[in-house]
Amino acid sequence: MRGMRIILLLVSVLLCFSLNSASAKRYMMSIHTTSPLHMHRQHLSKMKVSFLKVGQGDATLIIMPNGQTMLIDGGPYEAGEVIIQKLIEKGINHLDVIVSTHPDMDHIGGLIPIVEQMPVSLILDSGKTYSSLTYHTYRNNIKKRGIPFVSVKEGQYIPLDPHVSIQVLNNGKSKDENNESSIVLKVRYGKADFLLMGDADVRTEHEILKQFDVHADVLKVGHHGSYTSTSETFIKKVEPQFAILSYGSSNPYGHPHQSVVKRLKRHGIMVYRTNKSTVEMETDGEHIMLESSGLMPLLK
Repeated sequence: MRGMRIILLLVSVLLCFSLNSASAKRYMMSIHTTSPLHMHRQHLSKMKVSFLKVGQGDATLIIMPNGQTMLIDGGPYEAGEVIIQKLIEKGINHLDVIVSTHPDMDHIGGLIPIVEQMPVSLILDSGKTYSSLTYHTYRNNIKKRGIPFVSVKEGQYIPLDPHVSIQVLNNGKSKDENNESSIVLKVRYGKADFLLMGDADVRTEHEILKQFDVHADVLKVGHHGSYTSTSETFIKKVEPQFAILSYGSSNPYGHPHQSVVKRLKRHGIMVYRTNKSTVEMETDGEHIMLESSGLMPLLK
């Protein structure tokens, strides 16, 4: 059954990336309503999003309403074992998709032990290559394990759950810098929107604003809250209720920059940080719930 899962997922992703956006969405709906793969999956009715505590780095786990799993980045190398333990605690022994937003070591380092130790059906990549030892080791491990590796395209959809829209707003094609090449994802379940910025900077924000609707309830702030990201214009367009800052305490980069934190708070946005603990959210498509907090109605 695992082999069938890998084949169906890979075929659906490849076809979605070769079709236009409207066709991709129709195909995504058809494969996920007719495939026997999804007949035996537990239907959770809620989507769970965990912004993981990984030190100075970035990693986000999403469990779809149908039980499919997507890990976006893996933090630095030492975070890999921490993430594996977190997955085990959640009863996850297999990842359907890993998204590698860009090749910086604080995003892909932890993916090295994860790929070595955990079954993975598919890895989606920005398409940006890099000459570092970390990137070389990461790619070699993927090849050794025989994991399908696909570069995403802007505007395309990742088909994991028929009730969840996952759209790629940026990729690494023709981008010179790693941060500029970051995969940016908009994830929608019902009325709940999550915008995951990777390490995208203000240049990428500007390009995205010209092409896509970026309004979202939850913003995973770009580049760990660096001053190079999260412009005033961008915040006004996104209009998030919640902002997530992913960084490690006492990091040498000064993340997050206080100007960004003040900018977010000035707009009345509730700011949460991963330097002390994982930020857990779940949504039924109507409300967003924070761990240890009550239901937060969507202000739409």
